[in-house]
Amino acid sequence: MNAMKRLATVAVFCVSIVAALKYGAIQPIAAQENTVKKINLYATDGYVKMPDGSDMYIWGYSLQNEKGTAVYPAPTLEVTEGDQVEITLTNIGPSKSGILPVAHTIHFHGLNTNQKNDGVPHTSLPVFVGKSFTYQFKAQYAGTYFYHCHVDTVEHLQMGMTGSFIVKAREGVNQAWTEGPSYDKEVVLHLNEIDRSWHKAVEQRQTYDRTVFNPDFWALNGEFSGKNAKTSITAKAGETYLIRLINSGYQKHTFHMNGRQFKVIASDGRPLQKSLNKQSLTLASAERYDVLVKFDQAGTYTIHVDGEESKPR
Repeated sequence: MNAMKRLATVAVFCVSIVAALKYGAIQPIAAQENTVKKINLYATDGYVKMPDGSDMYIWGYSLQNEKGTAVYPAPTLEVTEGDQVEITLTNIGPSKSGILPVAHTIHFHGLNTNQKNDGVPHTSLPVFVGKSFTYQFKAQYAGTYFYHCHVDTVEHLQMGMTGSFIVKAREGVNQAWTEGPSYDKEVVLHLNEIDRSWHKAVEQRQTYDRTVFNPDFWALNGEFSGKNAKTSITAKAGETYLIRLINSGYQKHTFHMNGRQFKVIASDGRPLQKSLNKQSLTLASAERYDVLVKFDQAGTYTIHVDGEESKPR
């Protein structure tokens, strides 16, 4: 009898819950959904200032729907691990008259995407002038990546169509990846090199030999210099920096901090099984590394990035 009474009580309770839900007394718990990160990019052209004061013609990406606003490198894109990402590329064409209107794409180097959203023209749609395409994928792994145009990659990437793509750890925590090493501050170093003869030929619609590549400048976050580029970071005593290194160029670049030791914790967007203690690190073309540096004393510290020697013209 007691069992029958308990069963009846449970049945009444269930009926009450259903009625409460129906008439709004109790609100059902909504299913948790991943954040949808939407970004608009525009493919166009522009100019950048060189160390000698002259302007160099580029192709690139912009956050503005305005011709001629391309920046070098392209805007850094940042999402969070687990985000559903939707990036719409609109090809608005060049601002400079006489330039051949060409198609562009976005390839997300190192990220897990399917063929439709990979930006390779043979399996993904090339975006012609006046057209748009939305790339959709899930940011599965926190890490350091980059993106670039995959139409006639050799030319389009050198012309400036490349930028950093960062996937942060969940919940906004300062970790290299979810439940990974912690840090206080981070910096992205985007490396490349420039052969101005290529840019001049494209601007003037001249033919040129792509088997001859002799950089005039090495680029570090869009700052141009000779083959030894440098920058600096200012740290407080006890602070740990995460430095994200990206080589989107064609030549090797070597990172060092005047003999200071650092810890390499990830390569190409994936954690290393065991971190490495290094004093210099060479990045080949398209490689990325995440390194941690802890500063025992407050101060401003110089970062050097040395490029390869170019053969004489």
